[in-house]
Formats: sequence, structure tokens, C-alpha cells
Amino acid sequence: MKKYERTIPQWKELARRYFEAETTEAEEEALVRFLATPAAQSKEFDELRAVMGYAATGRALYGRRRTRGMRLRYYAAAAVAGLIVLTTAWQLTESADVCVAYINGQRCTDKEVVLSEALKSIEKVSHRSSEETVQSQLSDIFQTLEEGETESVDKE
Repeated sequence: MKKYERTIPQWKELARRYFEAETTEAEEEALVRFLATPAAQSKEFDELRAVMGYAATGRALYGRRRTRGMRLRYYAAAAVAGLIVLTTAWQLTESADVCVAYINGQRCTDKEVVLSEALKSIEKVSHRSSEETVQSQLSDIFQTLEEGETESVDKE
């Protein structure tokens, strides 16, 4: 029993129906198998072979990438939406102004105490001596550099 029981005119009719988009998937598969046989190697089926080969190549190259790319886009969009929801929820729960200071290892949230401790810390690091000016600070910097340069020359 032959694999392909159709005649050449029947294959031509099936090819015409393929170009009219009237074939089923089973008929298209039969056409693909027929095109691989020696009977289909005539010029009459060149156009059909070219179109079906082009379609198969396009499906192989772009069909998988498109679905994988679409899935990745959906996952990325879901991740971004999740981050937005979590950030919004976190900001809503943390909306109250809270002053926090750790004093001697103890957490303190009293606004008055935190502000007074902050001011004390600023007072400790600020230098308000009248003798310090920008010029005196710059001269101190350059004197240090000059002393450092002479020391490096002496070491060599």
C-alpha cells in the first residue's frame, strides 16, 4: 500500500486549497510529507515548496521567541506591579513622623529628647573660635603639605 494515495492532480488541488487557506492541519502535514517525496520535485510544486519552507522557517525562528518573550514581559510586569504595591503599602504604614535616637544604646523616640541630643552633638563638633578663619585654615593645610613634602624628600 502506498503512503500517498493521491494523484498529482489531487495534490495540485490540495496546493490550491492551501493557498486559499482552506486546508486543515492534517492536510497541511500531508502536503509537507508529499513535498519531501521524489514525485513533488517538479516545477509545478516549486512555489508551494518555497512558501511552506518559508512559513516553517519563520515558525522555527520566531514562534518560540515570541511566546517566551511574551511570558517574560508578563513576569516582568507582574514583578514591577508587585514592587509598586509593596512600596506603597510600606510607605502608608510608615507615614507617621518618627524621631529616633539611640542614646547610650537605648532607643528613644521622644521628639523633644531627640532634638535636644541632636543639638548637643552639633555643639560638640562646631568650632566657633574667633581666631579660626578661612585664611588660617588654608595656611594650616598648605603648611602641612609643605612639611610632608620635605619629609618624603628626606626619607629618600
